[in-house]
Amino acid sequence: MKALVVDSPGKVEVRDVPKPEIQPFEALVKIDACGLCGTTDRHIVEGRQAHHPASWYPAILGHESVGTVIQIGPLVTKFKVGDRVTRPVALWPGTQQDGLYSAWGGFAEYGIVRDSVAAGMAEDYTSLRQHVVPAELSLEEAVLALSLSEVASWMEKLGNLKDKTVVIGGTGFAACTMCQCAKAAGARHIIVFGRSAGKFPTALRNGATDTVIMNDEMESIVIKMTGTKADWFLEASGHQSVFEAGLRLLKPGGSAAIYGAPEGFSYRLPLGIVGGDFSVRYVTPNDDSFFQETCQRIRAGSLSVTHLHTHTWKGLESIGQAFEDQRSGALLKGLIRIADERTR
Repeated sequence: MKALVVDSPGKVEVRDVPKPEIQPFEALVKIDACGLCGTTDRHIVEGRQAHHPASWYPAILGHESVGTVIQIGPLVTKFKVGDRVTRPVALWPGTQQDGLYSAWGGFAEYGIVRDSVAAGMAEDYTSLRQHVVPAELSLEEAVLALSLSEVASWMEKLGNLKDKTVVIGGTGFAACTMCQCAKAAGARHIIVFGRSAGKFPTALRNGATDTVIMNDEMESIVIKMTGTKADWFLEASGHQSVFEAGLRLLKPGGSAAIYGAPEGFSYRLPLGIVGGDFSVRYVTPNDDSFFQETCQRIRAGSLSVTHLHTHTWKGLESIGQAFEDQRSGALLKGLIRIADERTR
């Protein structure tokens, strides 16, 4: 079968690799599509992903895959033939086969999902995230639900945002999803800031009430917009300068929450920047347990992929164009269709 392999940092190619052979507690999946992750996939390709050791190359890429079950092992009860499922992998994470490692392995023609409970095994990171997708969701909704569930579960942990003023640092997929979640939660002001205005229209379409360029005048502009400063600052960029700029927008007693992880997983915290009491929280998402809730919100319309899904590419060979679109800054969220829908 064909799969997308990072041969070595900086070198990506479509290769023939062994088709997965299922164990009695696994199901074989024809992978329909896989989303391109703006951080993990890019960092693995660049050779600087913290959880992917430097020795784990060549590796099959992709962790936002969705596919259709075509065969099940005799012990499987979690899945059935015809189910659309999340995160099938061509090679199980943490394993090696025929000189190949797994970078989750979703950019491939076939993958496996595992029914760990039926096998009497503890569920690991991957099997916990292998879900049956509700039939009502489109393929695009199913793929984006993987990322949406991460951000939405993170937002859920913040608590009550009703009538609060929320500022969001960043203009990418996570920031735009935060806008949708904050709007659904009843936030009064949802203000997105960034270095350039190119993605501001997308943030507004996803629920932001205002946008502002990140500069020395930003603080006074936000006060004019709201009459005060922010109750919450949500850091979605992974940049120290954005983190510090957002802290300056907090009112005394306000809270900051970190979503974006900076280079080296370290922020500097400048004390006294708020001018009063404040708190900073590092919040971890619970995407595995929040996936079905996310699907319900998509069906109900409180979460939407309409203004988040910006690109679709066809075939594994289109990865070069996908990375080019990513580098250009035009990409918010995109997926590669691996299997023709007519073959499902």
